Amino acid sequence: MILYDAHIPLAQYSGIITEELMPLDGRKITKKVLLETGARALFVRSVTPINDDLISGTSIRFVGTTTAGYEHVDIQSLRKKGIGFAYAPGSNAMPVVEYVFFALHEWINSQNQSLKGKTIGIIGMGEIGKRIAKMCKKMGMHVLASDPPLEIYGMMKSEDYELTSLKELCRESDCITIHSALTHSGLFPSMNLLQDIHFSMMKPGALLIQASRGGIVNERALLNALNTNDLHLAIDVWDGEPRWNAQIANHPRAFMTTPHIAGYTSSARKRGIEMIVKQYCEFYGMECQIQHSDTEGISYQNPNAISLLRERRFAKDKMEWLKGKEIDAQMFDEGRRQFMHDQETFAEISLS
Repeated sequence: MILYDAHIPLAQYSGIITEELMPLDGRKITKKVLLETGARALFVRSVTPINDDLISGTSIRFVGTTTAGYEHVDIQSLRKKGIGFAYAPGSNAMPVVEYVFFALHEWINSQNQSLKGKTIGIIGMGEIGKRIAKMCKKMGMHVLASDPPLEIYGMMKSEDYELTSLKELCRESDCITIHSALTHSGLFPSMNLLQDIHFSMMKPGALLIQASRGGIVNERALLNALNTNDLHLAIDVWDGEPRWNAQIANHPRAFMTTPHIAGYTSSARKRGIEMIVKQYCEFYGMECQIQHSDTEGISYQNPNAISLLRERRFAKDKMEWLKGKEIDAQMFDEGRRQFMHDQETFAEISLS
């Protein structure tokens, strides 16, 4: 049996996966359920923490998450138990690029200025960060990048961006967007990466886009900066998900306040599922004929790009989904459901 998050439309792959499929609310997947069902595989999203307490003593032999990140998964625990693991890197890259693109244009239009000549700082140069760098470079922006872990492991320099320190990035950037993984240990832990000192360095009128993982930005420091500095904010992820910081969400300088939906489109979800189903089949030596879905779309340079994004994903009520709402986990999940069938607009940005 495969136990899976009910938000993952896995049933449509029943012709490929012959095992019994059992859907369940991702927030209600417990060890008791795993033991009672005898499930040997688990397909989840970021709302389900995968750790030793959940997995130990169960029949689980494979875990797949349809997300591009896997901060909610204890990889070491799975490895020690010989449990297979799959995730979906890059599956949500283009919708996150769309979120950043839209936020940049909402911000710059409010300033009655142009993005050309502005400096953008990108924290985290993975699949998403590299695409944003290429896009912004083509739009005439100067691109700074900070990613010490990748630098240590030999990240190649690129004509699309200039590598710099985090503090220098904060000082020099007109807008900053975050796309790093959430880590709590190691040489460069990203938990509470942006704190008071970094906000104090930012330019007056700067924009911060937080569409990575909650906890990377210290929310106390962020709220203080919103109250005391001329800082503009587009925020999609929260430290206490599925709860959120209402003071930040309702702040007048927070013009985009969404419930972790930047990468949450129908196409991204489909790509994520396809990727882990294929890896599941490979793990068990099964035939799998899945072809990854490619989204056909327009260039971000198309003059209709902003209007299409607004129509398809970021109408005013959805852009400010969390404003004025009671802090409640069910409300957060309801917000996500409002976005889950959204269409993507942009064509893939080639990194070659």
